[in-house]
Amino acid sequence: MTYKNTTSKRFMKVLFAVVIGAAATTAGPISAAHATTGECDKTWVPDYYKEVGGADIYLGNARFVKLMNGGAFNYSYAQISPSDSGYTVWVDRSLQGMPSSLPMFPTTEQVQANGGWKQCGPFYSSSSSNLVMNWNTDQQRHYAVRACARNALGSFCGNWYIDRS
Repeated sequence: MTYKNTTSKRFMKVLFAVVIGAAATTAGPISAAHATTGECDKTWVPDYYKEVGGADIYLGNARFVKLMNGGAFNYSYAQISPSDSGYTVWVDRSLQGMPSSLPMFPTTEQVQANGGWKQCGPFYSSSSSNLVMNWNTDQQRHYAVRACARNALGSFCGNWYIDRS
């Protein structure tokens, strides 16, 4: 009896992993390289996080995906507001620092032309993503970041944002 339950549990875990993996690879043109949780820059850093103006997007059902930016330690994360477990959420971050000639809100084409980006997530049944570094003070690199979410209607991303503060 124990063998049967263990086999059933293992089968369900494998099936769940296959479904999650398939869903994660169907994001289409919105995402680039998918990063695992371990490839995000941090899991959590206490800081004063504030919404970056102009970088959020309306998801419908009175919900937004917002880009939250730390004031002291240079990390950003994506957040569904108000919280809802029916969404997946992630944050995209440029792989390279962005030239100072780019505007604060660059286009996807500008980010792609400067080396592309990685995707931190998606995080399922969660209202926020893990953190990505938006400004590397050691190397003086300002990265482009954006908040993204997916629901039954599709995938949505806010504007790219470069924190130069």
